Amino acid sequence: MLLKTDTDRWKLSFRAPKTVCMQTPQDEVDAEQWLAEVGGAVKWLESHAGRVLLYRRDLYEFSVWLFALLSLGRDIVLPSNDKPATLAELNESYDVLPPSSLPGFDKSPETLALSGTLNSQLTFFTSGSSGKPKPVIKTVRQLFNEVETLEATFGDLIAGSRIVSTVTHQHIYGLLFTVLWPLASARVMNTQLIEYPEQLAEVLADDDQRHVLVGSPAHLQRLDNLDELSAHKEKLTAVFSSGGPLANQVPVDFKKHDLTVPIEVYGSTETGGIGWRQRDDEGDTFMPLLGVNVRVTEGGVLAVKSPHLRFSEDEFISEDRVKLEPNGHFQLLGRKDTVVKVAEKRVSLNEVEGFAVQHDWVSEVKACLLKGKRHEIGLVIVLSDAGKEALGSEGRFSIRQALRHHLQQRFEKVVVPKRFRYVAAFPINDAGKVTQATLQNLFTDTGRND
Repeated sequence: MLLKTDTDRWKLSFRAPKTVCMQTPQDEVDAEQWLAEVGGAVKWLESHAGRVLLYRRDLYEFSVWLFALLSLGRDIVLPSNDKPATLAELNESYDVLPPSSLPGFDKSPETLALSGTLNSQLTFFTSGSSGKPKPVIKTVRQLFNEVETLEATFGDLIAGSRIVSTVTHQHIYGLLFTVLWPLASARVMNTQLIEYPEQLAEVLADDDQRHVLVGSPAHLQRLDNLDELSAHKEKLTAVFSSGGPLANQVPVDFKKHDLTVPIEVYGSTETGGIGWRQRDDEGDTFMPLLGVNVRVTEGGVLAVKSPHLRFSEDEFISEDRVKLEPNGHFQLLGRKDTVVKVAEKRVSLNEVEGFAVQHDWVSEVKACLLKGKRHEIGLVIVLSDAGKEALGSEGRFSIRQALRHHLQQRFEKVVVPKRFRYVAAFPINDAGKVTQATLQNLFTDTGRND
């Protein structure tokens, strides 16, 4: 790797000035140009002290500001989006807002290297299950430790490949996989965000390079051109997915089209990466990443020790219920916090989802708690082909009654969902996650789809 770390410093050294760093829509950017732009950003930042709020849609501009800040040892605030309400909430969290465009080249770099302290901090914001932004502080040491873990685990697999992405670099998954890891390992990053399935097909068809796709579960599920992608399967080295559960049908569909099955990376903003799996022929359990130790607590939830934590000797107790296998792999059983109270009865949203999806009319389902005068459960459903046909021929009332009857085979009538929403795909937040908040928003218009 180009990245080197010691007890308190990191150093990123390029082998030659014309080493290609990134592929922008206009041209390839080499190390000399990128370092010169970083130098210009450093010069601007040196006269603006304090914590810096960094939000850039453009990945190239983001990387320039990021490494300028890291080389100065500055603390960085990374909002999930640049909406006025989001920025207003963070008004007290930062002192400096960089200009909307890069300052430009300072001068040709004297050295093909950057360095800085491992102790500067980045503040991320994660919505969790409630949707309310929660700050999570990570040190540069934690992030670069995770970069080294990713390279040790997957480096050989993706050697010689360029990176394309559907996810934003403002969140930890995108930051690691599309900025820090590619730059540290001399892999070229395509800065154009893949928003539509046809864009990925165009990238694979346009050149002879091999590519790695960094995707989210929501985007991978919406790839409806697998036949077209399969025509370029030799150019797709690997597919990564993180940020939430990947629908069971996605690995099946990829394998059916002779495409590399997605590698699912499990973790959180707080813990960093914990484990990974590739649901090809290896089952559905996760293998811990190199250097990560896991165990199950007496309460049945996952406990983690990892170099990606703030203090590697600390143990993080998660909210995820797991089953530990004899070979050290583990199976996720759902979140501990999905147990809710409805009509004074305790019910697991995971259990409701698991039983609802057994109905022939249901392809996927998410449950959420709807709070009002009386708490109740709402179901957001992606119908199967048979379900869509039944909806068209029998109507919403019949669908609703059939699903309620099915659920009453397992749950008491008082807790069985009465409110339903039918969607083509689950709503997601800025991080590409399905949260309780995004699901609950579907029920604000009373009566719709019920």
